[in-house]
Amino acid sequence: MNEKNRFSKLLKHLMSAAEVKNYTLAQELQYDVSYISKWTGGQMIPSEKYASKILKGISECIVMRCSDEAAEGLMEEYRVDSREYLKQAVLDNLEAEYSYVRELQNSSGTDTTPAMQFRAELKLAQFVSKMRHPVLRRVSDLDIVGVFDILAMAREYQLQITEANNKHVPTGKWYQDVHYSMVIDVNKDRLDYAHDMIFLVDMLDRNRCIDFSLYGNTKASGKAVFVVGTDYMISGMLISKDLCVSVVTSENPENCKTMYRNMKGMCSQEDLLFRKTSMREVLLKHEYVHGLFALRQQWVVGHLTEHFLPEDLFEEITAQLDKGEEGTPPLEELRSIHKIARNVVENFKINLLLYRTAFYNLVVDNELDFFNVKIKLTQKQIIRCLEHFIELCRDHSGLEIKMVPGRLISNMDYGTKHCVFLSDTISHIRLDGEYNNMYVVNRRDMKEAFTKTFYEFWENRSDTLITDKQTIIANIEHVLSGIRGE
Repeated sequence: MNEKNRFSKLLKHLMSAAEVKNYTLAQELQYDVSYISKWTGGQMIPSEKYASKILKGISECIVMRCSDEAAEGLMEEYRVDSREYLKQAVLDNLEAEYSYVRELQNSSGTDTTPAMQFRAELKLAQFVSKMRHPVLRRVSDLDIVGVFDILAMAREYQLQITEANNKHVPTGKWYQDVHYSMVIDVNKDRLDYAHDMIFLVDMLDRNRCIDFSLYGNTKASGKAVFVVGTDYMISGMLISKDLCVSVVTSENPENCKTMYRNMKGMCSQEDLLFRKTSMREVLLKHEYVHGLFALRQQWVVGHLTEHFLPEDLFEEITAQLDKGEEGTPPLEELRSIHKIARNVVENFKINLLLYRTAFYNLVVDNELDFFNVKIKLTQKQIIRCLEHFIELCRDHSGLEIKMVPGRLISNMDYGTKHCVFLSDTISHIRLDGEYNNMYVVNRRDMKEAFTKTFYEFWENRSDTLITDKQTIIANIEHVLSGIRGE
């Protein structure tokens, strides 16, 4: 008996999970029941002409006709919390599998994938397209390994590669069952310090909603490999910025399992570039304070944090806080930490690269990052916060500030809301999101690379920054005037 195609398997699974019979679906679609049997049996798929209407009808029938218990199971499978979102998720999945099977029919005359396919060469754009396998529509129980010489690729493909792990996972939710380990070559002799370190931070930011880990290993040089557990693999050798050779694809579980195991072997703890952490852990391990007392402070600030609060506003904010998790430092200890932070900001030498948008975001969102907790501020509190920042600029010469008016690299699309706190001892990255939002720079070579990147802009590219302190103050005063309605 011939193997059923992916669309037929999915349709059969959905109907079984929803306890929807063939004749029920046939009535909803106004099709003869024999068509439904052929679709689920793998003898045929819906015609291309009516596919959009049919797939929409299937998703509506599956979701609206299933029991509450069955709907709960499907919502858990698709990681959604309402039938309306479930309907869209099911439709997306059906469309992906249908398009995959239809493309196979058009290109090879078959609707199932052979155990292994070989291509002598593929343009990187085609390689990335094949990475977007329909299995990635599944947002639970995904275990992915990617090994890429990504810094050797043309810029236009780097972002495509980083988004291809699961481009259908929406932001704003935490998908703890989606695991993605990416291994890249970060040989310092090949690093473009003006671009690559910003790119790596942006990669962390783009993958906050999944369990993402980034490793550095020279064995990734010249490789382009993407494996989704035992479901799918594509492997090739990168010979130029946009060309792969000896490309192999497979859906065979044994082939995928072997490749997954081999690639996962590159993901050792010493190769981890950035270690996930939390503010609670950083405070309890005293890493926060150790970082403040360290020499050579270089900060990149994309959103305002607790470091820049006057004492009275700090007290008002702590009154708004819950008691927090068990083990979180008590209020008295937080007060002590804040006094240390204020003393450092006011008296130590700090080089601060400050995004101008940090002030606009504060005003628009009314939110301050207070030890990684988003605190809503009133208009009066925002004004006091900005006034205090102006005071820091005027009265504390050790705080050397240069303002980024737009992006550090104008033609590069990346988020600007992150913060990077560099020092001789412990360096942290703080992202602007709810999940996976704090990392410790885990390797010495990465710390050195970040420092070189910082000074590349601080010293060599100051012409792209606002360096005059009075102009910086004028920018903040302009924001203040807008709040006050002046």
